[in-house]
Amino acid sequence: MGTNKQLNRSFKLTSTIFDQLLQQYSQIGFKKTQILQAWQQCGYNQQTFHEELIKISEKENALIMNEEDLFNSQIQLKMQLQQIEQQDLKIAIQLSLDQNVQQKPLITEERINKSTPVGLKNLGNTCYMNAMLQSLFNVLPFRKFILELDLKNNQSLASNFLFQLQLLFLMLQESNQSYINPYNLFDALQKFKPSAMFIRGVQNDFNELQNSFQDAIEQALKEENFEQQKKQFCEMFYGEAKEILSYKENDKEIIKFNDTTFGSISIEAADKDLEKGFLNTRVLIIDEYETENKEKTKAKIDQNIVQAPFLISFYINRVYYDPKQKQVCKNNTQFNFNSSLNINQFKTINQGQKNLELQKLDQEEQRILDQLKNFGDTKEEIEENFNKVIKLFKRNEGQIDNLVTIDGFCICDESTANPNIIQSDQMLFQLESYKEKMMKTVQLLTDQLERIQEQKKKLLKSDQNMYLLTSVLMHDGSANSGHYYCYVLDKKDLTTWWKCNDSTVTKVDFAQVYKDASGSNRVNSNVSGLVYEQEQWLKVDKIQMNQTLLSMIQEDKDKQLIAQDEQKVLNRKSIILQQIQQQKNKQLKYKDYFDREFERFSNFDQFLNSVNQHVYQYYIILSTIQQDIQLIKDQLNKPQEIDHYIKYFITQTNLITINYDNELKKLKDEYLMVNSLLQQLPLKNITNQNYSEIIRYYYTILKTIQEIKSCSTIANHLKKLYGVLLLKGCFFVDLSLQTNNISTCIEISQSLLIQINQKEIVDQLIFQQVFTNLKLSSEQAKLITKKPEIEDQIIKIQKKGELLINLKQLEFKSLESEIPQLQRLRNDVLKLWIYQYDKIKTEQKLLNQNERQNAEVLLYFG
Repeated sequence: MGTNKQLNRSFKLTSTIFDQLLQQYSQIGFKKTQILQAWQQCGYNQQTFHEELIKISEKENALIMNEEDLFNSQIQLKMQLQQIEQQDLKIAIQLSLDQNVQQKPLITEERINKSTPVGLKNLGNTCYMNAMLQSLFNVLPFRKFILELDLKNNQSLASNFLFQLQLLFLMLQESNQSYINPYNLFDALQKFKPSAMFIRGVQNDFNELQNSFQDAIEQALKEENFEQQKKQFCEMFYGEAKEILSYKENDKEIIKFNDTTFGSISIEAADKDLEKGFLNTRVLIIDEYETENKEKTKAKIDQNIVQAPFLISFYINRVYYDPKQKQVCKNNTQFNFNSSLNINQFKTINQGQKNLELQKLDQEEQRILDQLKNFGDTKEEIEENFNKVIKLFKRNEGQIDNLVTIDGFCICDESTANPNIIQSDQMLFQLESYKEKMMKTVQLLTDQLERIQEQKKKLLKSDQNMYLLTSVLMHDGSANSGHYYCYVLDKKDLTTWWKCNDSTVTKVDFAQVYKDASGSNRVNSNVSGLVYEQEQWLKVDKIQMNQTLLSMIQEDKDKQLIAQDEQKVLNRKSIILQQIQQQKNKQLKYKDYFDREFERFSNFDQFLNSVNQHVYQYYIILSTIQQDIQLIKDQLNKPQEIDHYIKYFITQTNLITINYDNELKKLKDEYLMVNSLLQQLPLKNITNQNYSEIIRYYYTILKTIQEIKSCSTIANHLKKLYGVLLLKGCFFVDLSLQTNNISTCIEISQSLLIQINQKEIVDQLIFQQVFTNLKLSSEQAKLITKKPEIEDQIIKIQKKGELLINLKQLEFKSLESEIPQLQRLRNDVLKLWIYQYDKIKTEQKLLNQNERQNAEVLLYFG
């Protein structure tokens, strides 16, 4: 601790040889005076110490405790620990080795009240560690001290230990989880200080761990050059005392002074009272003290507190060695303590100097606590028990009571003839009256207790030597095994108490704390440690955490919010599965195959269904998930993470096992391109004036679509429509000729000649039919114009013109509004030529020209 002052052995156990012996032999029943005397008489020789201690014990207690007995007891203890270790080994390995174990699901609502503790996961018989950490975390100045440490890096073992402690405190303070996994801190402590009394999977002693843990913090601060912080830490947990050794030598009074420091104070449970036990630690009588002149004399050591720490912790030692049973036992005697402590009395021996007013309040507080304990459980439990008994005497109409005997009284129905039997209605009235009186009494005592504690708090404010109880450490079990948990005071209201039992945290009042600590609930469950803090030290200013920790707070909050969102998304699974099924059952509404093609290129899922079933299934599932999660976007904490939630849902539900993104993108591009082309397909107002341009549109669109493998069906329909338009083009040639529009006649003829020469698109029969039609038209033109050269202008290509038209890439648009136009085009505008096309294809021969012209002539004027 950065000082040469000797550590007070009565207050704190250290790693020196003597302190180890003191700890070891005290726990198995030897008195501290015997241990100290044996240590002096053996000349500080560890090899002969044991023999000296046995001699002193035999002489003082007149009991024979030989080496074999001691050895056997140690062997027995070791075997018991091994049994515990074997029983919990599998659990310990499973719980403690996996540091990446997922945390418990998040609390559904924000943990608004940050004074409500968060639980700690048990890593396999590490309840003692959790109790210690909860107790330390509840010390607000220490929490502030840890969180404000400016750690530059966590590369060294010391720095990583402090960093993991920071992280744990950070999570305990800011997390919305119901409990935290302390494995990383546990691992960091083991690596930094392997000598710590800390064995995973085996029950360990709370006090040993706390001393080792504080030593580790002190050592880590030193290694990381936090000198000022190290001094601050020591002021929190270590006080200064003056040791006065007095004895007579040659009838001369010898007095020696020695400055010491102390930390946790070990008190014997046999003292039955905190203040009595505290006083006993201050005085040590040595019957045979060896002076510097090697003479034996009686000596006394008085220890007075010079400077008390901000926090005083007491360890209640309940373990002792029973020579008759030849085994280690636990002393379960009731141990009394108050909710406040005045250490003025411990600065001198005179008991009368204690604050009389506080002493009176302490006595009154103890009286009320004893009365409350006599009533049994909490007010709620008392009322529940009464209601159970009262229920026996309540009956429905027409029901006859059976005879019931309670405390020697026979209870039955009021119609019973025996006058010595109490009627049930009368007993019910008496019970309810008694219940009401008892509940009022319990409430009155509770109110009195709160007033006394409030008066004690006011006294504490005016005296820095006044300490308030803030933590009660509990042990439930035997000397060799058991379970640790703790109660901590809520620093926000200084009235509420929290029971921290590993991952479970519950709210209690002080009366319940005291009752549990006294062993009223379970004989083997009682107080093991007490922590008192200076009242003026209970509150702290706002903690100024470094930027790294602030970032980690935000990161942790974001993770928790995302986890909540992930759960919300997963809860949509049943709804999404239903929607997927509905999508798969969707049918095309148009019956005509050509109309269906326009419908398909208005609905991407229908298009996929017709070209690739695997990609279709992938798309339906993916799009349904995306659309559904988009619907709840406004309900999410982090809507900007919606892409992550979609991926998370897919991963967790396993609805998609193969990724078809590349295939989907390719088909999507083809689909959008065809949709754009079909939007530009002329479906109305086809005249002899615009025919040449329209047929080029059809050719350009057909040629482009025909090159796409996934669009073979629509390509075939367009190819037919294109052939039909070629046949109608022959009609426009004749119409122009009949109206003496020779230039249009020649223009359309040239367009037809260029189009029918595209052998990869135009069917051979259609080619022959169009050419035959044009030849007949050319003969008629020669007769009408009396110009022989016009024949060649109609049946021979005069010059190669533009075949393709530059088309635009339009935004997607549903084509279903175009279907009526398509139907009108096919059922009305092109009906005759569709008939001609089907006749040619069916009969596989050219049309009769007279029949063709006779059918078309009717349309010249209509």
